[in-house]
Amino acid sequence: MALTLGQTYQNPFVLDQEWEDYGIGDPYVLRFDGTYYLYCSTKDRRVGVKAWSSDDLVNWRYEGLVTKEAISEGAYAPEVVYWNGAFYMYTSPAGKGHYVLQSDKPTGPFVAKTGNLGFTIDGSVFIDDDEKWYFTHAKLNGIMASPMKDPYTIEAGQQLNASLGHWTEGSMIIKRNGRYFITYTGNHVFSKGYRVNYGVNHESPIGAYTIPENNPILISTANDFNGLGHSATVMGPDLDSYYMVYHNLVGRSAEGPPLRKLNLDRLVFNGDKMSVLGPTHGSPQEVPRMPAFQDIPGAAPSADKWEPIRGARGKEIWVSKAMTGHRYTAEYNFRWYQAQAAGSSLDVIFAYGDADNYRSARVNKATMELSLTEWTNGVETVVATIPLPKETDLTKVHTVRIESGKSGTLLYWDGLLKIEEAAMKGRDGRIGYAWPQGEKPDLHFTAFSNEANGSSDVQALKPLPGMLEAVHAEFEGKPTIQSGITPDGSESVRLSKGKDGLHFRVNVREDGSYLLSLNAAKNSAGSTLKLEVNGTTKTLKLDASLFADHAAWTKVPLGEFELKAGTQWLSLHGAKGDVTLRYVEASPTVSVPEQAVIKPTAVGLVNRFGGDVGWTDYTVSFDVTLKANTSDEVGVLFRTTNESDFKDQVKDAFMGYTLAFHTDKVELRRVNYENTVEAASGSLLFKPGQTRHLSVKLKGSLIEVFSEDSDKSILTWRDPNAFLLGRVGLRGVSIAWTISPLTVTMK
Repeated sequence: MALTLGQTYQNPFVLDQEWEDYGIGDPYVLRFDGTYYLYCSTKDRRVGVKAWSSDDLVNWRYEGLVTKEAISEGAYAPEVVYWNGAFYMYTSPAGKGHYVLQSDKPTGPFVAKTGNLGFTIDGSVFIDDDEKWYFTHAKLNGIMASPMKDPYTIEAGQQLNASLGHWTEGSMIIKRNGRYFITYTGNHVFSKGYRVNYGVNHESPIGAYTIPENNPILISTANDFNGLGHSATVMGPDLDSYYMVYHNLVGRSAEGPPLRKLNLDRLVFNGDKMSVLGPTHGSPQEVPRMPAFQDIPGAAPSADKWEPIRGARGKEIWVSKAMTGHRYTAEYNFRWYQAQAAGSSLDVIFAYGDADNYRSARVNKATMELSLTEWTNGVETVVATIPLPKETDLTKVHTVRIESGKSGTLLYWDGLLKIEEAAMKGRDGRIGYAWPQGEKPDLHFTAFSNEANGSSDVQALKPLPGMLEAVHAEFEGKPTIQSGITPDGSESVRLSKGKDGLHFRVNVREDGSYLLSLNAAKNSAGSTLKLEVNGTTKTLKLDASLFADHAAWTKVPLGEFELKAGTQWLSLHGAKGDVTLRYVEASPTVSVPEQAVIKPTAVGLVNRFGGDVGWTDYTVSFDVTLKANTSDEVGVLFRTTNESDFKDQVKDAFMGYTLAFHTDKVELRRVNYENTVEAASGSLLFKPGQTRHLSVKLKGSLIEVFSEDSDKSILTWRDPNAFLLGRVGLRGVSIAWTISPLTVTMK
């Protein structure tokens, strides 16, 4: 089946009425009643906070200044949360402490309600399912987190392990499938290596987070697209997907502050693993998908979308003409009018078959309770009942969200998970409302999508270069999803028969050669699979020699493939033996020269780089001379990407490998910005005045270091999560050491 792109958007965005020579920095998007509201930082020495609204995350309407309070001068990173009829804005004007402003509309006017609360910058609020509030903010070496007594009172906090090794800012917490995901940014807004990491926690939003291996999830240091960060996460229009908004750095404005632009990319989830489908830049991407059905019924639902079911047990019932499938997410926004009876109720209906057979979430105004109910052959069963949050005002807009599928039914109140019913499996039907005759509820945005629990992640077009999670492929045959066997808490897939296959929807950025690699379980060694892309099919053997001895999983290179720009399918089939995989990765390549002499000078003075980030397998040779005894360390860098040089960030700001030299040994380190691991070491003695010739051979995930002309390596390591491409460089400056120019060959 041919893939088409349909409607598209392209990063970065340019919006009407952006701050002149400042743009949009620190973007935050609130979703309320089916509409998105975008807020951003205010240009220095200007008063007011600008906002835009959108129905689809792509087309934005300028809403003007949502506050003109004097304390909004140079407002940093305003974020807005909605609770029980009120919108609360948190911002730190000019980075001098936080204020809380409040409004009854997302477009303001927001009025200051507190004095200066302190807490540095980049405040963000998270409300948990138990209605407890938390406040996170920026700090050196890690995000701070505090409980809140109320929207205006922040208690003493604790530092989280959500750190980028230096100044860390731009935090946000979401909760999805029982997991807390925190995103955070660092280290400096003017650094090309400004980036986003994430962590995951199963127990608490302010506990210790696990920091997965696929960090950073957002980074680019390319000259035309860099400084990516200060992200926010928001649910997509289809009620199932999630998107990340963030800014990129254009440069420095005439007045000094950073000039930034707005960007949007899709997020996908696989168990504990969260990934960005991107970052994308300068190439068309699929617009967010809309719900299968949506409407604003108001006081009188329209006959073209709704059907009345009158006289049903003293209730007025309206149901949609459109019908859900067995798996769906439905959302209902509503409020009571002031004059409605104290004992009135409202049912939001789903899985409607007829007046005797349907399900509902009932809001009971008399008891202030929320119930999950089921009508079967005219008999009602109350499945579960919980109290509404304290002081709930039903004359304000509230939201009920239903997720239903083969794993059961989830009921959310104002975004908080309140009832889980595993036995209530998804059933098709119509959605709607029911209320006592004579009442007139105010019905707001109402919609459903035939996606739930992240199912839309399979349908999303995956941009390449990028990573393809095996669970996000369309399955052929009976591939087996396996849980609990990966180091990052993600699910893997086993292809056990020749008929088992995975088909990925991909959107290739540009024509060219791409290295495809596969993260496979060690028990896949010796198996073969078939890869089909761009009309070419190759049978590939996962030779045992390609797997790391000490690891259960290894990233295995499959070879270079010519890909054409645009949408297409990339497919894998089992051929012989079982193959268990987590993901496929595609990276653009550039041919390694037969021989090139590199004098690294790019990026910085301490860490210098040269060559091409698209180089794959190569040998780098060089001479190292010790002039005098020293404790200084110097090093050679290889397979490096995303390099950055800035004084206010981590020292080793790149992704790749360092071969560090001491007078008695060499050390091989795997460097991923703040995360540096000593992988292996070998004995190598230097005497003052001595020069040694060394070579480093890089083939797939295997790294070998040789001294002089010996064919016996002094150091060997196979990285199970290898950097498979990148350029070369030098690290450190010392008068006691010299390193010759680097000779790179195809060997």
